[in-house]
Amino acid sequence: MSSIDERLEGMDTLFLKCEHTRRLMTVSSLWTFDHRLDDKSVYRLLDKLCSAYPRFARVPCRPSFFKTATWTVPIGWSPPNNVVLHTLNKPTTHALQHYCSQQMALPLDYAKPLWELHAISGLKGDQCAFFWKAHHVMSDGQGFIRSILSTTSIEATLQRLEQQSLRQGKPKQVVPRYSNRWPYCIMKIFSFVWMVISHIYVYWMTWIHDLWVILLCMVPLRRNDLMYDGLQSFEKEMSWSEDILMSDIRLVRKIFGGTLNDVMVAVITRCIKDYLEKNGRRQDNYLRLVIPVSLRHPNDWKCHNVVSCNWGFFSMGNEDTKELIKQVRREMKAIKTSFLPKLMYYWISFIWGYMPGITPPRWMYDYVCDIPHGVFTNLPGPTSPISFAGHEVQNYRTFPPQVGKGSIGIALISYNGKVSIGAIADVTNRYPNLTQSVCQRFSKEFGFILHEAQMELSKCA
Repeated sequence: MSSIDERLEGMDTLFLKCEHTRRLMTVSSLWTFDHRLDDKSVYRLLDKLCSAYPRFARVPCRPSFFKTATWTVPIGWSPPNNVVLHTLNKPTTHALQHYCSQQMALPLDYAKPLWELHAISGLKGDQCAFFWKAHHVMSDGQGFIRSILSTTSIEATLQRLEQQSLRQGKPKQVVPRYSNRWPYCIMKIFSFVWMVISHIYVYWMTWIHDLWVILLCMVPLRRNDLMYDGLQSFEKEMSWSEDILMSDIRLVRKIFGGTLNDVMVAVITRCIKDYLEKNGRRQDNYLRLVIPVSLRHPNDWKCHNVVSCNWGFFSMGNEDTKELIKQVRREMKAIKTSFLPKLMYYWISFIWGYMPGITPPRWMYDYVCDIPHGVFTNLPGPTSPISFAGHEVQNYRTFPPQVGKGSIGIALISYNGKVSIGAIADVTNRYPNLTQSVCQRFSKEFGFILHEAQMELSKCA
């Protein structure tokens, strides 16, 4: 047994400490099927899951000041104890969303392994849904999704995915090409100067970004949008968007540049901006989003927390699409090259790995968590349809935990050549139907950007 399975690591301990009943550290995923699944097949797959990933069969207990909690096998427990059967009152998407949001507001039972599987029936025809939820102490988003995907048909191709990740992690050998019209030495000097200038620009941009993040943590510069008076709401709301095609995203990237994340963050920024302005409540000029940064090695598929984060500041001004994606791209570049995520990860791993008994006051957690408007994470999914217990997964969605009071948690998920988002937020009178409005706007806002890209493409034809 590895040390990862014996005791909690420092980052695991952080997720236990920063949780409270109004802000649960729960990650989740929703799968839908066209037909009911065989109970025995499901339970066999759960046994396989618990055997392959021991944290699904253990509970953290007996921590001390200088030692983290131990992963311990609970007496008399079996996987069916963590399965909940539920039948919806109405066969509607809204009823499914309402039930999932209710479950996200309920804490997990610490006497059992910190996960649940809700088998949901009562949808149209013979359809059903499986709602997975797990405590963040078990793993980060990548580890959680990888572990539950091991129960599907994609398990046979995971070795190939690991090899692909290893290849992607190796730097590509770029062979420079030079024009015959210029001497070789002049082109080499020009390339070197350009490389130095570009590196100086990137690192300068990164330092400015990091200094602003540190300033926000030290000076009480609070956000105004998505905040409300009183305690954080117990009630949660959840929604998901319609799918958009990966091929359409590639077209937008071809015209406006940027990565898939850059384009999607630009779309989400406009969705939240539109929601706030239509409600007459927008006061902040920038959308502050926590961006998780994975520190896993390319071939690390274990179920544990190897993740840190940074903040991104995305303009809610009146920039056109090209300028907005350019601004988002600069921010995401600064996040990727920042030293803060690694520094924070190693600091937390040391402090709460060796002295887990140190517990900062609750107001310190709340202060830091309430600075951003939300969290955005991207969890790439299977590129082709997968099956679970002999039935194809029709829709596949994920949801991150919230950051703080009033914040919105958004997860971008790709599956079978399509992309969608899932969102979770507080239920409040000040910001009604936040997740539903953002998710409904998502495909429409992308459609506007796609039309712009198609128009620009036609001009070049």
